[in-house]
Amino acid sequence: MSPTDSPHDPAATSRSLLLAAGLVLLVQGFSLFAPMAVLGNAIQWPDSLDYAPSKMLPLLREQLDAVRLGYGLYLGYSLLFLVTGVLTVRLAARSGAFGALAFIAIGAAAASALARAIGILRWLTGSVTLAEAHAAPGLSAEGRAAIEAVQSAVNAWGGAIGEMLGVAAFAAIWAFATSLLILRDKQLPAWAGLSGLVVGALVALPALELFGITPPISIVLSTTAIQLWFMALGLLFLWRAWRLPV
Repeated sequence: MSPTDSPHDPAATSRSLLLAAGLVLLVQGFSLFAPMAVLGNAIQWPDSLDYAPSKMLPLLREQLDAVRLGYGLYLGYSLLFLVTGVLTVRLAARSGAFGALAFIAIGAAAASALARAIGILRWLTGSVTLAEAHAAPGLSAEGRAAIEAVQSAVNAWGGAIGEMLGVAAFAAIWAFATSLLILRDKQLPAWAGLSGLVVGALVALPALELFGITPPISIVLSTTAIQLWFMALGLLFLWRAWRLPV
């Protein structure tokens, strides 16, 4: 075994970390397209998030297998965000113990992943039960209206947690903290930090809806911005790993 292959060699460790981070960020960047394709074809997602319960519940029941597959993929993508967040912070920070900024970023990534998961689970649990009840034979008009009212509340509650907090607010805090860490510690190029601040601002905008303010951009566009940032960072990490001596 050569010195560069030693498990204690810093270059080998750094190369492995860069490769892992690069691949994870590229997977994170591209993996959203799978649930978007499945759910878009089955239930016209994300437009269906705003459908009235009277339209959404029958559609959910008719496309249940596709909904479970699509939201299952989306759940995996959302949980992967925590891994993405930690790896990016690790490479953005100087060697040694993490400081307050790094812990803020990691905490925000964890909160984002959890909030996203809760938001997604509304479609895999409560909404499925309501869709089955809504289709029960002999259900009265009053009973159907009551189920639709419950679904409307479940969707609003889950959407606020998943989209407004998870996809927007907590993800934006992570992006801001990570970008400031990049600019402060200078382990990554300045463009990565500066572009991250812009991305963080775009990602945060949909959270304005929590305060009754109509966001200037949709959550789809803000999510696309952070996906592109993930891909750019992933390519940067892979390029740096390739440049290290073997």
